Amino acid sequence: MGVINVTAGSQAILTLGNTAPLAVPGATNSVSVPFLQDLTISATPGTVRYSTLDSSSSSAFTTVNENSVSMNMLVDHDLMFGNASLTDNSIALNGLFDTSKAKTEIFFSVSFEGTGATGDTYWSGKGFIGGLAPNASIDQAVWITPMEIIVNGELTKANES
Repeated sequence: MGVINVTAGSQAILTLGNTAPLAVPGATNSVSVPFLQDLTISATPGTVRYSTLDSSSSSAFTTVNENSVSMNMLVDHDLMFGNASLTDNSIALNGLFDTSKAKTEIFFSVSFEGTGATGDTYWSGKGFIGGLAPNASIDQAVWITPMEIIVNGELTKANES
């Protein structure tokens, strides 16, 4: 297994777009979120447990996956509230807060190996932004917020071409 150097700034980057092409890593007019403190990609199957009279242990079967992407990240004014001059991507225009509040479906990718080079691997999907709870303190003089993308459908693995 190779070492993943997430501190290089070229891995574990979240890219957001209001269309799938805008959410590809390194895409022009995409919203890149490089200041992630941690990132969790979850593809967890649902389960149903049941018991039968002929066994002292329960049994289970799986149902559909509950997919999500969760993180903590540093945010600035433009990322949280938008930038009026960035009209090609509604997430850049409106910011994370209004995109979440409006329940707008977004497209996303998470770079695993890099940002736009041929052959780089990334996960992609679509979903909804939730869980924003920005905070700052005297000991932490930057805005940090958790965020979750509730995935609507499948997580897909892709490679840059």
